[in-house]
Amino acid sequence: MSKIAGFCCFLLLLAGVTVQAQIPSTFFGMGVATAIDPPKVTYGVLSHPAVAWTTIEGQSRGTYNFKSIDAFAKIAPKDANGVALMDLVMGWTPGWAVADQTTCFHNKNGTLSCTAPPDNIQDWVDFITAVVNHYNGKTAPHIKYYEIWNEMSNTKFWTGTPAQMLALAQAAYPIIKQDPYALVSTPSVVWKSGVSYMTSYLQAGGYNYADVISFHGYPSQTGGGQPVPVPMPESPLSTNAPIMTMITTFRQIADTNGMLGKPMITTEGGWGTDGVSDPDMQAAWITHYEILQAGLAATNNLQFQTWYTWGDVFSGTIENSDGSPTAAGLAYNEVLTWLTGLTPSPCTVSGNIYTCQIAPLKQIVWDTSQTCSNEVCTTAPYSPNSAYIISEDITGKRAPVSNDTVNLGIKPLLLVK
Repeated sequence: MSKIAGFCCFLLLLAGVTVQAQIPSTFFGMGVATAIDPPKVTYGVLSHPAVAWTTIEGQSRGTYNFKSIDAFAKIAPKDANGVALMDLVMGWTPGWAVADQTTCFHNKNGTLSCTAPPDNIQDWVDFITAVVNHYNGKTAPHIKYYEIWNEMSNTKFWTGTPAQMLALAQAAYPIIKQDPYALVSTPSVVWKSGVSYMTSYLQAGGYNYADVISFHGYPSQTGGGQPVPVPMPESPLSTNAPIMTMITTFRQIADTNGMLGKPMITTEGGWGTDGVSDPDMQAAWITHYEILQAGLAATNNLQFQTWYTWGDVFSGTIENSDGSPTAAGLAYNEVLTWLTGLTPSPCTVSGNIYTCQIAPLKQIVWDTSQTCSNEVCTTAPYSPNSAYIISEDITGKRAPVSNDTVNLGIKPLLLVK
């Protein structure tokens, strides 16, 4: 462990924070498009269903329809206490809660949804109270994570001020914390505007009303004429930032603005809308993404990170039309078996070679100078430490390390002593 990483862990211990060591199964969050199509890949946290306010109370004040969210809570993984390991994210003020509807639109379900804050904060208080009373472990499972708002730095979801968002969090936090199983996260942010917005929000007092800091981990922008394919998640050419930069930046923002050592989560992330189309490159992309974040989990107290999403929504899709996992989905499953239960160190890079030590006898390597296209993947000879005698690819295929050399490509190899 580096001196900086060690000092980080020391600070977390001073703050009385439990630092996650081994990677648990709950580290792997998965967005899910619809409850009738649960993921056919392994995941530990369901993150996140449709934004909850308009979904639950979108039609009229005091009329609550929990059917949709209940279905997600039912399929979500459960902990030993039966708590649904799920991120319930709020967002979009219902049209009935604002008089000035210039920020309103009809969402894909036809509900009038607005990006402005509610005119009367009591409407928000009543909604949060109804939700917490419903997910009480009796009428429906307790829910682990409550995210105050989706992408507060994105005007597609919020056009209020940080102070107005803070007022929502201040009102919601004590109500949600009546549930002893619940953790409250900050509103999430996107990278482009999120660094300054999250900083302003926390400095205004947002740290008082959150147990966890949340952001969305899309290394590159997609959709709306953005170039594709997007760079690999570690690439300095990422149009937002490499995923490692995102994690360490938000860790610093949290630690210097009232949330020293508190857990971090990402509730969305991936290659985005149609960001990568080649199946082999998709498999490489998702495995890099999971491995790199696992390497930063302990030193940054990254509690879980999310792939968005399982289902036919075009963003990070890893599901075939028949409901089975794509090659990327299968590769994701494979690297989960490599990482779960271990304590990876941050990945290092030398030239084109990434090396990720995940255990004393195991390391993962890949070569960023290689690529794949039309079912052909380039490789180059690579000589690992002579102690490594077995290699395993992202399909689970094992082979001996012959003459101290392996053919290394953009797809990671697990090396075992």
